[in-house]
Amino acid sequence: MPRRNAVFWDIAMYPSSTATFRVHDDGGDQTSGFDSGLLKLLQPDTDAMTSRTEPAHAAHYHLAAGGQRIRYRFAHDAAQALGMRSGDAVCIATVAELLHNASLVHDDLQDRDRVRRGQPSVWVAFGEDVAICSGDLLLSAAYAALATFSRPVLLPKLIALIHARTARAISGQCDDLWAREQVAVELGDYERIAAAKSGALLGLPLELALAASGHDASCVDARRAADAFALGYQIADDITDFDRDAVTEIAGVDARPASFNIITILRAAGHDADAEQLARNLALKHLRIAVDAAADLPGRSGDLLRQSALSLAARL
Repeated sequence: MPRRNAVFWDIAMYPSSTATFRVHDDGGDQTSGFDSGLLKLLQPDTDAMTSRTEPAHAAHYHLAAGGQRIRYRFAHDAAQALGMRSGDAVCIATVAELLHNASLVHDDLQDRDRVRRGQPSVWVAFGEDVAICSGDLLLSAAYAALATFSRPVLLPKLIALIHARTARAISGQCDDLWAREQVAVELGDYERIAAAKSGALLGLPLELALAASGHDASCVDARRAADAFALGYQIADDITDFDRDAVTEIAGVDARPASFNIITILRAAGHDADAEQLARNLALKHLRIAVDAAADLPGRSGDLLRQSALSLAARL
């Protein structure tokens, strides 16, 4: 049992943590609005449809593979906590989830990741050109979903917010691709890239709920919580993947370079013997920030992110 200090913190002081990192399920109905609306959003225009119209099928293939729908749940849970209409909660949650999945389809192609959620990635199953188009379709479908929001006067603000966070995620992805070509990466660059690439679209669900319910001032806390959670999650994932990444890189298999793994970065900084423990400390520090920032959000709208951070910390 590690001593409690500036990094290690007592999970027991935060209630509702669990030993397994999995967002709670309220009976399976929370994401039904997302799943039931997909066919209409992604169905191609029958007048334009040909035997070669595959992007919609590829998008359905990607979404049908499952996943926790964590961004949908973050947005839907926050919107309900803030008293938003049920239809609007489904609307912004669908927007956030579709944007995230669009990024996954494109990222898998750029990162050359061949498997997503236990099945071949879209670019592997349908080809690179269809993967680009299906990702674009998911991105466009997000804006189609936003068109159902009941208060049109707020749409300019919400659209601007979506663009700003999407632009940040794109910048993070470009920086990530740059980092993969470097012999060594500084810790500061690693944290900045991970926060931008993952944190931007992880915080967007909460920010949309806050902005749509008149709590714009709290968006800064939502971004802080999401960035910190994204960093904690990325570091935890790196700890798990380090040996696999090193083996696949040596074997010449397309994979995330070991040079961009937190363990490698810490070893390069002179922490060869204790790199893994330092990585755990760093992840726990970021997760503590996420827990505290999420707790500051109004109406307990950050509870689901807070519970997720506590669960991941317990696993670490």
